[in-house]
Amino acid sequence: MKNFRSLLVVAAILLIGMISCSKGSTGPAGPAGPAGPAGPDSVVYSPWIPLAFTYNADDTAYEDTLLAPSITKAILDSGVILTYVNAVGQDGIYHVIPTGALNTLNIFEDFSVGKINIVSENDYSTLPYRYVTIPGSLKAGNSAAGQKIKGYTIQELKAMPYEQVQQVLGN
Repeated sequence: MKNFRSLLVVAAILLIGMISCSKGSTGPAGPAGPAGPAGPDSVVYSPWIPLAFTYNADDTAYEDTLLAPSITKAILDSGVILTYVNAVGQDGIYHVIPTGALNTLNIFEDFSVGKINIVSENDYSTLPYRYVTIPGSLKAGNSAAGQKIKGYTIQELKAMPYEQVQQVLGN
Protein backbone atom coordinates (compact mmCIF):
# COMPACT_ATOMS: atom_id res chain seq x y z
CA MET A 1 0.00 0.00 0.00
CA LYS A 2 2.93 2.31 0.77
CA ASN A 3 4.39 1.63 -2.71
CA PHE A 4 1.03 2.34 -4.31
CA ARG A 5 0.80 5.71 -2.48
CA SER A 6 4.35 6.64 -3.55
CA LEU A 7 3.57 5.73 -7.14
CA LEU A 8 0.33 7.73 -7.00
CA VAL A 9 2.17 10.80 -5.62
CA VAL A 10 4.85 10.58 -8.35
CA ALA A 11 2.17 10.20 -11.06
CA ALA A 12 0.27 13.21 -9.69
CA ILE A 13 3.41 15.37 -9.63
CA LEU A 14 4.24 14.40 -13.23
CA LEU A 15 0.65 15.06 -14.36
CA ILE A 16 0.58 18.49 -12.69
CA GLY A 17 3.97 19.33 -14.21
CA MET A 18 2.83 18.37 -17.70
CA ILE A 19 -0.47 20.24 -17.47
CA SER A 20 1.00 23.40 -16.01
CA CYS A 21 3.78 23.71 -18.62
CA SER A 22 3.03 25.78 -21.67
CA LYS A 23 5.06 26.52 -24.74
CA GLY A 24 6.69 29.94 -24.66
CA SER A 25 6.99 32.44 -27.46
CA THR A 26 9.52 31.93 -30.22
CA GLY A 27 12.79 33.72 -29.66
CA PRO A 28 14.67 35.86 -32.21
CA ALA A 29 16.29 34.23 -35.23
CA GLY A 30 19.97 33.41 -34.91
CA PRO A 31 22.69 34.90 -37.11
CA ALA A 32 23.10 33.66 -40.68
CA GLY A 33 25.63 30.87 -41.14
CA PRO A 34 28.71 31.08 -43.36
CA ALA A 35 28.31 30.81 -47.12
CA GLY A 36 28.65 27.32 -48.55
CA PRO A 37 31.12 26.34 -51.25
CA ALA A 38 30.53 27.59 -54.76
CA GLY A 39 28.71 25.16 -57.02
CA PRO A 40 28.49 24.86 -60.80
CA ASP A 41 26.50 28.06 -61.29
CA SER A 42 27.16 28.34 -65.00
CA VAL A 43 25.77 25.08 -66.34
CA VAL A 44 24.97 25.69 -70.01
CA TYR A 45 23.00 23.47 -72.35
CA SER A 46 22.55 23.80 -76.08
CA PRO A 47 19.30 23.59 -77.98
CA TRP A 48 18.61 20.31 -79.77
CA ILE A 49 20.81 20.56 -82.87
CA PRO A 50 19.99 18.30 -85.84
CA LEU A 51 23.17 16.54 -86.94
CA ALA A 52 24.20 17.12 -90.56
CA PHE A 53 26.84 14.55 -91.47
CA THR A 54 28.91 14.67 -94.63
CA TYR A 55 30.74 11.65 -95.97
CA ASN A 56 34.55 11.78 -95.92
CA ALA A 57 35.81 9.23 -98.47
CA ASP A 58 39.39 9.48 -97.19
CA ASP A 59 38.36 8.35 -93.70
CA THR A 60 35.36 6.31 -94.90
CA ALA A 61 33.34 7.97 -92.16
CA TYR A 62 30.58 10.52 -91.71
CA GLU A 63 31.59 13.78 -90.04
CA ASP A 64 29.90 16.81 -88.54
CA THR A 65 31.34 19.85 -86.77
CA LEU A 66 29.14 21.82 -84.40
CA LEU A 67 29.84 25.29 -83.06
CA ALA A 68 29.79 25.16 -79.26
CA PRO A 69 30.59 28.58 -77.79
CA SER A 70 30.25 27.40 -74.17
CA ILE A 71 33.17 24.99 -74.65
CA THR A 72 36.02 27.17 -73.45
CA LYS A 73 39.60 26.39 -72.49
CA ALA A 74 38.48 26.45 -68.83
CA ILE A 75 35.78 23.84 -69.56
CA LEU A 76 38.29 21.66 -71.43
CA ASP A 77 40.87 22.02 -68.64
CA SER A 78 38.66 21.48 -65.60
CA GLY A 79 35.00 21.18 -66.54
CA VAL A 80 32.67 18.47 -67.77
CA ILE A 81 30.97 18.09 -71.16
CA LEU A 82 27.91 15.86 -71.40
CA THR A 83 26.33 14.98 -74.75
CA TYR A 84 23.01 13.42 -75.71
CA VAL A 85 20.99 12.33 -78.71
CA ASN A 86 17.22 12.35 -78.87
CA ALA A 87 16.28 9.15 -80.69
CA VAL A 88 12.78 8.08 -81.63
CA GLY A 89 12.19 4.48 -80.61
CA GLN A 90 10.09 1.92 -82.45
CA ASP A 91 7.35 2.80 -79.97
CA GLY A 92 7.29 6.37 -81.37
CA ILE A 93 8.53 7.81 -78.08
CA TYR A 94 11.61 10.03 -77.89
CA HIS A 95 14.47 8.65 -75.81
CA VAL A 96 17.16 11.06 -74.62
CA ILE A 97 20.32 8.95 -74.44
CA PRO A 98 23.86 9.89 -73.36
CA THR A 99 26.11 9.48 -76.41
CA GLY A 100 28.63 7.62 -74.23
CA ALA A 101 26.04 4.86 -73.82
CA LEU A 102 25.67 4.45 -77.57
CA ASN A 103 28.45 2.00 -78.37
CA THR A 104 26.24 0.44 -81.02
CA LEU A 105 25.94 3.75 -82.91
CA ASN A 106 29.73 4.23 -83.08
CA ILE A 107 29.59 7.98 -82.55
CA PHE A 108 32.95 9.48 -81.61
CA GLU A 109 33.34 13.03 -80.33
CA ASP A 110 36.35 15.33 -80.18
CA PHE A 111 36.03 18.58 -78.21
CA SER A 112 38.04 21.74 -78.83
CA VAL A 113 37.51 25.37 -77.89
CA GLY A 114 34.20 26.42 -79.43
CA LYS A 115 33.68 23.20 -81.42
CA ILE A 116 32.58 19.58 -81.29
CA ASN A 117 33.79 17.28 -84.07
CA ILE A 118 31.63 14.20 -84.44
CA VAL A 119 32.62 11.15 -86.48
CA SER A 120 30.51 8.07 -87.14
CA GLU A 121 30.51 4.98 -89.33
CA ASN A 122 26.84 5.71 -90.14
CA ASP A 123 24.94 8.75 -91.38
CA TYR A 124 22.87 10.00 -88.46
CA SER A 125 21.89 13.26 -90.11
CA THR A 126 18.82 14.90 -88.57
CA LEU A 127 19.32 13.05 -85.25
CA PRO A 128 18.84 15.72 -82.55
CA TYR A 129 22.03 16.31 -80.50
CA ARG A 130 22.58 18.36 -77.32
CA TYR A 131 25.63 19.22 -75.25
CA VAL A 132 25.84 20.43 -71.64
CA THR A 133 28.90 22.18 -70.19
CA ILE A 134 29.58 22.25 -66.45
CA PRO A 135 32.45 24.38 -65.16
CA GLY A 136 34.83 22.82 -62.67
CA SER A 137 34.70 24.39 -59.23
CA LEU A 138 37.01 22.27 -57.07
CA LYS A 139 40.26 20.56 -57.97
CA ALA A 140 40.31 16.98 -56.72
CA GLY A 141 43.87 15.74 -56.15
CA ASN A 142 45.89 15.16 -59.28
CA SER A 143 43.05 13.83 -61.41
CA ALA A 144 39.44 14.58 -62.20
CA ALA A 145 38.53 10.91 -61.74
CA GLY A 146 37.47 11.48 -58.14
CA GLN A 147 35.85 14.89 -58.71
CA LYS A 148 32.21 15.06 -57.66
CA ILE A 149 29.54 17.48 -58.75
CA LYS A 150 26.46 17.54 -56.53
CA GLY A 151 27.61 14.19 -55.10
CA TYR A 152 28.14 12.43 -58.46
CA THR A 153 31.36 11.58 -60.26
CA ILE A 154 31.91 12.73 -63.83
CA GLN A 155 31.48 9.16 -65.08
CA GLU A 156 28.18 8.83 -63.19
CA LEU A 157 26.93 12.10 -64.72
CA LYS A 158 27.95 10.99 -68.21
CA ALA A 159 26.00 7.75 -67.83
CA MET A 160 22.80 9.46 -66.58
CA PRO A 161 19.78 10.13 -68.76
CA TYR A 162 19.38 13.83 -69.57
CA GLU A 163 16.27 14.20 -67.38
CA GLN A 164 18.21 12.94 -64.34
CA VAL A 165 21.10 15.34 -65.01
CA GLN A 166 18.54 18.18 -65.16
CA GLN A 167 17.19 17.14 -61.75
CA VAL A 168 20.66 16.75 -60.19
CA LEU A 169 21.93 20.11 -61.47
CA GLY A 170 18.65 21.94 -60.92
CA ASN A 171 18.07 23.03 -64.52
